[in-house]
Amino acid sequence: MAKKERLSEFNKSNILSAAKTLFREKGIMQTSVDDIAKEADYSKSTIYVYFKSKDDIFYHLLLEHMQLHKEVLVQALSESPGFPDGYFAICGAMAKLYETNPLCFDSILGEIALPQDDSDPILAQIYYAGEELNAVIEGYINKCAAEHTISLETTPLQTGFTLWASISGIITLANKKEAYIRKVMSISKEQFMQDGFVLLLKTIKGEYTYEK
Repeated sequence: MAKKERLSEFNKSNILSAAKTLFREKGIMQTSVDDIAKEADYSKSTIYVYFKSKDDIFYHLLLEHMQLHKEVLVQALSESPGFPDGYFAICGAMAKLYETNPLCFDSILGEIALPQDDSDPILAQIYYAGEELNAVIEGYINKCAAEHTISLETTPLQTGFTLWASISGIITLANKKEAYIRKVMSISKEQFMQDGFVLLLKTIKGEYTYEK
């Protein structure tokens, strides 16, 4: 990599790091490009050399998070490929991912626009990163179905997508309602998540029965 390219990557990394800190502390709406420039110790004009807008900065952070999400799940499944070990590995990996960037974790659950053209490459990259993430989970579901450790009522993609959404929901709820869970249920958010993961697993395996 040439010196100019290294400098460009260094500056972009610093800007993204500053934005990530501010977005987490203040939220996206309350953070301005001026704030990011000050935090990164750059001029505002320098920010615009590398990014078109505050939204563009966030999209790059989201893409990084989605790529990391995929890498973490691939690693977790390589270490625990079976069922239910792989399932719990996915749950644990996703819980740790939430801690690294709650805002991006939540945003993955939101709408991701289908790319219509090449006018905004970062949006297309985000979409295809999401498809790669889906493929990792779908592949795991296919493997488990082939080994007869789970039975499918829908397509592997729909099953995997639903599973991922359910795990994400448990993690998000545990973190956003931590005070309530601790006060009313007298358990930690970690225990709430673990209980939720087990309950979801029993539902998947058809073992859950409600007892009054």
